[in-house]
Amino acid sequence: METSFSSLLVSFMVDVAILAGVPLAIATLSGFLTAFFQAVTQIQDQTLAQTIKIAAVVIVLLVFGARLTAPLMNSTVDIFENFAVIAQ
Repeated sequence: METSFSSLLVSFMVDVAILAGVPLAIATLSGFLTAFFQAVTQIQDQTLAQTIKIAAVVIVLLVFGARLTAPLMNSTVDIFENFAVIAQ
């Protein structure tokens, strides 16, 4: 298995982007929907949007955490298994 350091680095960056991107997208969507709801109902609570975003991210990480971290864990295992080839 011939792998270069740069291809491993790109693989890790893609895995981390997916891991961080999904909760970030959910937080953005829930923040937008909360802000829209607050604008329509004229609720002036500043902490409501933050609370809903935090709850949404926690729920996403609890439900999909194992599936989101699986590619990163697989890449880490591959690196440790092929360390002798990579280090040459």
